[in-house]
Amino acid sequence: MHGLIEFFKEGGPFMYLNLVFVVFSFAVVGERSYFLFLVYRSNEKATTQQVDRYLQAGNLEAAAKAVKDANDALSRATRNLMKLFRNGYESPMLAVEEALLDVRPLVTKRVSWLWSIANIATLIGLIGTILGLIGAFKAVASVGAADRASVLSSKIAEAMNNTAFGLMIAVFCITAHLFLNNQATKTVEAMEHSLFHFVNLHAQWRKGNRSADAAAAPSSTPGAR
Repeated sequence: MHGLIEFFKEGGPFMYLNLVFVVFSFAVVGERSYFLFLVYRSNEKATTQQVDRYLQAGNLEAAAKAVKDANDALSRATRNLMKLFRNGYESPMLAVEEALLDVRPLVTKRVSWLWSIANIATLIGLIGTILGLIGAFKAVASVGAADRASVLSSKIAEAMNNTAFGLMIAVFCITAHLFLNNQATKTVEAMEHSLFHFVNLHAQWRKGNRSADAAAAPSSTPGAR
């Protein structure tokens, strides 16, 4: 702990500015991890089997009720799709895109912030490094020979500490972005796969109904032999 305190003291004011971005990055990673790995994560197989059972029977209301109380991303998108089934849709692609319209942003939001935080922290560290080096050059020119070594050592430590801290923040943010973005992508792809499956299943049911109606039509026509 003492070494960490000395590390910040030697780094100067820009170290404390970067500390704000450390706290901010941890908040973003914690919040996104909670939602992506706990709240929005769904059991795709179980949800699909549950909804399939009602779609095969053409019971849209029951299919919607099956995911009514679930807050995962797939259930939210499925509820939107059931509304489109009841109201009609122009094409499977448009139906899936509209069902995902308000769910995809919930999954992907704030993940991209980590790249920005990484860049900003690196630049702040670079500013601290440059100012530390400027101070070192000034010390060489203006400080007496007796004090020159200690002042020069202090300014070089300030420059290097800022560089190290900025890079550490960047590495953390980029690594966290890699995992969170991967999870967000997997969640969206799983939703798209399931929704297209539901659209195809509903289209098959509608086709079967039309075929049944067409087969029954001649026998119900007056005068038919």
